[in-house]
Amino acid sequence: MSDESEKQPAILAAYTEVCRSYHAVDDFRAKLMALLPFASGTGGTFLLAQSQGNFAAYLGPIGLFGVLVTLGLFFYELRGLKLCGKLIKTGEKLEIELGLDYGQFKSKPEEKIFGVIGAEAAGYTVYLSVLLGWIYVACVGFKKFVG
Repeated sequence: MSDESEKQPAILAAYTEVCRSYHAVDDFRAKLMALLPFASGTGGTFLLAQSQGNFAAYLGPIGLFGVLVTLGLFFYELRGLKLCGKLIKTGEKLEIELGLDYGQFKSKPEEKIFGVIGAEAAGYTVYLSVLLGWIYVACVGFKKFVG
């Protein structure tokens, strides 16, 4: 038995784990990007609808809290993008070692549409939109509180 054939099961196991990790990270990012605008939009709309009376004094701090949480999730998104990139590169190398002509990493379609629009642009758009929404809630609250 050659040294190459002895390494094959280990390479296949590593490839399986890279695939699993990539799909787990990608799935989590997709769910978060779908849920975040929905939850924030619903919450922001509810808060603004209730912005009369004593409750208005809390809109500013609640809006700032929303901004900070969204920023935290955006930083986590940036980590996820970086991790997915590394997993793709690792997966491509393992596909080469396994002798796969077509694999989910080597034969991955072009990442960006028109060379610009890709996963990063989608993430930036979603998080920027949510951030602006929470900034609006905070401004409404502080405006009512100040004057």
